[in-house]
Amino acid sequence: MRLILPSICLLLILLLPSCGPKVYEAPNMASTTQSHQIIAIVPPSVAIKGRPKDDQEQLEAAAREDTYTFQREIYSWMLRRKQQGKIRGLEIMDPETTNAKLERAGYTIDSRSLTPAEMARALGVDAVITTRFNMSKPMSQGAAIALGILVGVSGATNSTTVNMDIHDAREGMVWNYDWEASGGVLNKAEDLVESLMRNASKRMPYVIK
Repeated sequence: MRLILPSICLLLILLLPSCGPKVYEAPNMASTTQSHQIIAIVPPSVAIKGRPKDDQEQLEAAAREDTYTFQREIYSWMLRRKQQGKIRGLEIMDPETTNAKLERAGYTIDSRSLTPAEMARALGVDAVITTRFNMSKPMSQGAAIALGILVGVSGATNSTTVNMDIHDAREGMVWNYDWEASGGVLNKAEDLVESLMRNASKRMPYVIK
């Protein structure tokens, strides 16, 4: 019994965020976001810090793949909560439409040539959600195998920091959420996003408390 309890405690520590989140709310956040009727989740920015022996081109390819995976997962999470009545009446543009409109406006995930306000105008939405993931390993299974990275193994640390913003089309950034996680939640993209959004939703203005 003495051996089991410490093991359980260690597992719980690994599954929890490594530090508390940081939240910024603009003074006009509540009134601004209350007027939003349609929003879009733009492709996140993903950076993967590989090991010295990892192929840089493969890391960049993995980051591009994870970009669209995270975008779909965030969209799916918000759509499920909306269907459950946990997000107020708000239209969320699907990723396929979002990406097609951004591409027609000249935006690519490699150049990222548009500001959040320009993206909102190109998409015809009231606000965009932007996200940045800094990771120590790729989430995509194929990329992890190609790079020889086993699940849960990525050098000395296995961590991800996430920065999520809500940008109003006219007012600029009205909400920011910084979050860091380590351990078991980093093995699958859906697990990481679930943990991120479960924590972020406690302060996200669209979520019904």
